[in-house]
Amino acid sequence: MRSDFIQIYKPFLALLITLFLFGACDSEFKQEPDQNGYKRTLIVYIGRDNNLSDPGEDKISSIVKGWNGQNGNLIIYQDSTGGNPGLMEVYRENGTNKIKTIQEYQEQNSASPLVFNKILTDALNLYPADSYGLIVFSHATGWLPKSTINSPRSIIKDQDDEMDLVDFAAAIPSGYFNFIVFEACFTAGIEVAYELRNKTDYIIGSSAEIISPGYKEIYASSLNYLFKKEALLKPFANDIFHLISTNDTYYKSGTISLIETTGLNDLANYIKINIDENKIPEVLVSDVQRFNRSRSGLFFDFEDYFSRILTSSSLSLFKNLLDDCVIYKNATPSFLLNWNGFEIEKHSGLTTYIPQQSFPYLNEEYKKLAWYKAVFE
Repeated sequence: MRSDFIQIYKPFLALLITLFLFGACDSEFKQEPDQNGYKRTLIVYIGRDNNLSDPGEDKISSIVKGWNGQNGNLIIYQDSTGGNPGLMEVYRENGTNKIKTIQEYQEQNSASPLVFNKILTDALNLYPADSYGLIVFSHATGWLPKSTINSPRSIIKDQDDEMDLVDFAAAIPSGYFNFIVFEACFTAGIEVAYELRNKTDYIIGSSAEIISPGYKEIYASSLNYLFKKEALLKPFANDIFHLISTNDTYYKSGTISLIETTGLNDLANYIKINIDENKIPEVLVSDVQRFNRSRSGLFFDFEDYFSRILTSSSLSLFKNLLDDCVIYKNATPSFLLNWNGFEIEKHSGLTTYIPQQSFPYLNEEYKKLAWYKAVFE
């Protein structure tokens, strides 16, 4: 009798066991979506195998603390001194956020575009979702090619190596990321945004440096904005600025921008039509708002510069096209005045490089960028 019972119900028992095991594995490794069934995978790429003063552990703790466990997956990659790099998953267990390593790598150069691409590809394959976001934390100097200034940083720095902007953009898979948040200096440049226009819909970056400890406190309070179906990027950026402008740790100095990339082609085309590369008016660079602290200007306010070389009749539409791209911006009145800083009298939310006779190498490297090719060729 017992044998007959087992034989009759054996298929159902197998099904129940399968469902139990599948459900257990799925809930252990993949976070559940919200009631609307929407999931986003957020990848945090922490490249700090360098001299960054902010402890990565504190930043990771803030990120872990800030997530409510809903709407997708939170994945962190960290390469730091004193240990092998690893891909980690944040998960909830009994209402508590925890973190575990899901993939450990041998010592590698996190500033290599091949490594960067592999990490992103691994995370995308392991945690498929409806949309994706990326946070990048490392040293950066916008578009500047590596090893060209006294403290070379480019986009990501690992020990003595760096990743150029063009390589960084090429390493990002196309068609995945809804937004990229840069916790990295000088990343609100038109050169950065234009190079990434086909890689992401939105960019949060800074025209100036980011003063340590960066955005650490924001993750604990506002990370869940990034997991909404329509990511609340403006409130997230505004919270960053509120932290910058009110916290004495930051010396009340900083800038923040939210850039929508879909309008960048229209902006580039308009500028191309309304300037003549061979007859660009001479501009005294010392008169243009700058955003780096060195005596030699490298990052200038985008609107301040181009309003000087475009015809006056074209400025109104130029401003409208710029506003379509920069959908949020904010800046403190000045930046580290006691440390070779500057007043911030103009801040359009984007910066630009201005070719100068004193930088022949940079002028030639600039011609390799997608922005230069779109506007000046």
